[in-house]
Amino acid sequence: MTQLCLLYGALRSGTTMLRLMLDGHPRLICPGETDFLTDHLRPAPGTPSGWRYDLEALAADRIFRASPANLPDTDEAEAAFADMFADLAESAGEDSTLVLVAHRGLDRLLDLRPRMPVLHLLRDPRDVARSAVGMGWAGNSYYGAETWLKTEAAWEASRQRLALGQVHTLRYESLVHQPEAELSRVMDFLGLDYDTGLLTYAEHSTYNPPAPDLAEQWRQHQDQRELGLLEPRLGRLMEARGYAASGAPAITPGPGRRLGLWLQNKRGVWGHRIGRYGVIDPLLLAAGTRLHLAPLARGAQARIDRKKIARLK
Repeated sequence: MTQLCLLYGALRSGTTMLRLMLDGHPRLICPGETDFLTDHLRPAPGTPSGWRYDLEALAADRIFRASPANLPDTDEAEAAFADMFADLAESAGEDSTLVLVAHRGLDRLLDLRPRMPVLHLLRDPRDVARSAVGMGWAGNSYYGAETWLKTEAAWEASRQRLALGQVHTLRYESLVHQPEAELSRVMDFLGLDYDTGLLTYAEHSTYNPPAPDLAEQWRQHQDQRELGLLEPRLGRLMEARGYAASGAPAITPGPGRRLGLWLQNKRGVWGHRIGRYGVIDPLLLAAGTRLHLAPLARGAQARIDRKKIARLK
């Protein structure tokens, strides 16, 4: 019987690298990112789980369409999730474990599968923020921190639902410094033996082997002013996750500086979108989303998705 495990962490925290590592184990199957399992759930009071799927939105999701899952016959969340789980696990052997990868929607996943083991991956939020800027998701690290803050705030809100022994937390920094030791601990948590295939992913992917210089890159790339703005925003959550402040003098942005940061962020995000996808479709997507015109938004998103697919290696 196929078991289920969740890998949860912020975007740009190393979830893809860890997922590729785990997929090299003969008893683990990691089909890719699976945020579509929660992105298209809608509240449905009175149902067993409290959720239903928006099947039209699910069918339009680029990541879902690229996955092994088929569109469920029902929108009832429990049954639909079970159908997609069966599709994702179809290539798994007996006594294998399917690893879902999620960056959001933790509360919804726990509504559907409350007892599944969870791997909680942490990365220094200063590196996550810097990487988000590099991806074009933010125009500065002050706004680039949002993905980490949202993911970890959701963790704070849901962790009391997780039983003792249900969670294993690991750090990206430790993983790239001591991959064998960290992966051995992950295997112990999952009740599996260590396998050398865990570190062969570089042979069949575009990802490089783990290396210590991948950690704490913020030390070389973020100056005192940037850190002084960013670290107070990360504040309690950064310290609670064990990441010490750099010692840069804290900067509290006034109205003028906040406006400047906001404008810089918008300019960076829209510059990236227009540079990759042209002017029309990003504008149509934004207008359709804001005005709740689903056909307009989905048509623009479909054209953007085709351009994204064409850029994939």
